[in-house]
This record gives sequence, structure tokens and C-alpha cells, in this order.
Amino acid sequence: MPLARALPVLALVAIAAGGPLLVPSIPAPGTSPARALGDDDSRFASLAGVEVHHKVAGDRGDPAVVLLHHFYGNVSTWRHVQRALSDRFHVAAFDRPAFGLTQRPPREAWNGTNPYTRATSARITVELLDRLEVDQAVLVGSSAGGTSALETYARSPERVRALVLVSPAITGDVGPPSWLRPALRTPQLRRIGPRIVRRAAGEVTVERVAGSWFDPSRATEEDVAAYTRPLQVDGWDVGYWELFAADPPPNLSALLPRIDVPTLVVSGDSDPVIAPRFSRRTAQAIPGAEYVELKRCGHTPQEECPEAFEAVVRDFLDGLPG
Repeated sequence: MPLARALPVLALVAIAAGGPLLVPSIPAPGTSPARALGDDDSRFASLAGVEVHHKVAGDRGDPAVVLLHHFYGNVSTWRHVQRALSDRFHVAAFDRPAFGLTQRPPREAWNGTNPYTRATSARITVELLDRLEVDQAVLVGSSAGGTSALETYARSPERVRALVLVSPAITGDVGPPSWLRPALRTPQLRRIGPRIVRRAAGEVTVERVAGSWFDPSRATEEDVAAYTRPLQVDGWDVGYWELFAADPPPNLSALLPRIDVPTLVVSGDSDPVIAPRFSRRTAQAIPGAEYVELKRCGHTPQEECPEAFEAVVRDFLDGLPG
């Protein structure tokens, strides 16, 4: 390559190698500590070394259910289902690290363990059960929350009574490709990454929130607020960047035939993110699993079609042995 043509490439390499280290690290403006943004029923607890935001509803003596939100979701995106099921179940929901009102610790505060990995999310689930003095729970996971439910089952099957997997992400997620993720962990990109996240986040609108719904006109300002408040938490931009860099994409295909607890797989018939045929295939791979497809519903039925979704989950819970 002639030198004249090589110089721009070399300049870009030099900038990538050292330039970002000259950029000052400035926190996102207008943020607050998570505790200052909580609701009256918000709870915070140190789990797996992270201050985790969670909510609990229902009677402690009732069967336990843990709700695991989708990518970009949080406790508030389960509000309809948690409220409905709390009449007969002890229902907990928590924000995984990088989401909702859970702490976003910077790398220098990790104490040796990356809080943004799927393994840490599984550990948080089990530690939350310990805190609630629950031996076993039904795990209800939506999309990446379904991944988290399966990761928890793989590590602690004795704590899982049953699984409800809502369009679960079995072999991939919305993060960058595997080959790029090591680069995201370099000092250079860790310095400028949060700025990239802030620019990409943009304005949270009804159209953006309901982009994966069958009927976006169903979305309300309350749905928008569920996604807006997490962008006001200290370090939210750092959290997203570290999450993108933390893990390779999941591949849980080999786990599915080994699942031996009752399992329900749910999909919206108009899911544009994980097509129903993939969720149907997941159900077929799990011994004895049930499959339900909700009509006129998209990727997150707990938000778009909460009544229909709650009814399906309740029927499944009512049919569990014991």
C-alpha cells in the first residue's frame, strides 16, 4: 500500500490506540443516585456485591414467582403482571445490573467480579431467593430474561420449581458480535464508550418503546416512563457499555433437552425480534414443555397484552404439582 494511502489508516489506528485516553471521562449529566429515583414500594439490597433494586408483592406464604425482564426492560415493565399475580403468589421482580434502578458500578469498584455478566445475574437471582427465605421459585423470563432464567437453572436447578420462557433468547442477544467484544474492553473504548451510548440512546418515545409490539398504538406515557427513569441513574451509560462487553452471546441449546422441571414457552404471534417458530423450536427441545402463542401480540406480551399473558401464566401455575 503506498504511504499516502496508508497514512490515514495509520492515523486512525493511532487515534484508536491512544487518542481516546486523552478524552476526559465526564459523567452523564442530570443523573441521580438510584435510591433517589425509587418508588414507595422499591427495595434495595446488596446481592452479589451489587445494590439491586427490586419489588415484592403478595403474601410470603404463597408460592414464589420471580420475574426476569427483557433487554432494556426493568421491574416497571412487569408492573401489570406482578400486580395481577400477587393475589395468590409471592411475586418478586428485580433489575439486572445495567438496567432499571440497580447500581452500575464502574470497573474500578468491581471487587474482582464483573457484575454485568450472565453468571452474576444468575447469582443475584439465587441470593434474592435467599433474602426472601424462599427455597424454590418459578422463574418467568422474557427474551434476555429467559436467558437469565435458563442460566439460573443451569447453575442452581434445585432452586427452580418451574420455568416460563417468553420468547427466550437461546443462541444470541442484541449485543455486538463476539469478535468485537474484546475491543470494547480496551481502556480506549471504555473511555469513549459511555459517550457513544449517550449519543445512541436518544429520546425515549412511544414509538421507540413499542417498536416490537404488534400494535404500537396501545403504548401509553406510563410505558415511556418505565424506560425513561433508568436513563436518569448515575452511571447508566457506563453500565450499558460494560454489559455489551461482558459476555459472548449465549448458546443454551445443549441445556434444553436436560431441563426436567415443568416449562411453559410463550410467544406473541407477531414477535418481530424472536419469531414464533424459534420459540416453538425451543419448546420442542425441552421435554414435556408447553407452548402458547398469543394472538395479536408482539415481543413483550407482559407490556402489550398483559391480561392475556397473565391468564396463560396463571393457568400454568395452577397446574403445577404440589
